[in-house]
Amino acid sequence: MSEHGQEPQQNPTFVQSATPASAPTVMEASANESHKAKSSDSIDQDKIEALEARIKVIEGVDLYNPIRAAEKCLVPNVVFPKKFYVPEFIKYCGTQCLMTHLTSYYNKMAEVVYDEKLLMHFFQDNLSGATFSWYMRLDNTKIWRWKDMVDAFVKQYKYNMDIAPDRTSLSNIEKKDKESIREYAQRWRESAAQVHPPLLDKEMVSLFAITLKAPYYKHVMGSSAQ
Repeated sequence: MSEHGQEPQQNPTFVQSATPASAPTVMEASANESHKAKSSDSIDQDKIEALEARIKVIEGVDLYNPIRAAEKCLVPNVVFPKKFYVPEFIKYCGTQCLMTHLTSYYNKMAEVVYDEKLLMHFFQDNLSGATFSWYMRLDNTKIWRWKDMVDAFVKQYKYNMDIAPDRTSLSNIEKKDKESIREYAQRWRESAAQVHPPLLDKEMVSLFAITLKAPYYKHVMGSSAQ
């Protein structure tokens, strides 16, 4: 303090600021990192939503929606009788005689043969391969009755009726090189059983012998009396 009672003035040049220095660089870096994290999360969410949308397009329908499931069902509200056991069906793969297969199906379903919904529902269990895929593609807006399904089935595989074996086709069958005479006879007999009207025994022997080459021909003709 001066002799006049006043504090000496300080040189402003040498006065240091009491305010601490700010750190704008650190704050800006933190903000940038936060912004980048939010942007990354937003991009990831967009990717997830785009992937979900693509999956929905591929699937076509929401398979987990009960309403959608009911729409896809060909025969809804099927009631199963008590103590009804599903038979073991002979699978139809699209190459057998379809009328024979239908008859076999009726025989297996004899217990419930008058229940159209059960006939329609279990028909899928006696199909395999391409025929099973055919059943799954049936339009439930067009298949209302068992008759509708049978008509669609016959229309789809009618060619198996058109190419059913006849006497001419039996005479053109040949024994394979690695096939035994017993195996060939069995295969030929299975085809002969599909011919209508049925073959007589003598006619069957003659047609079978025609398809054979020596020495099997002589052996069969020599044993034909037996």
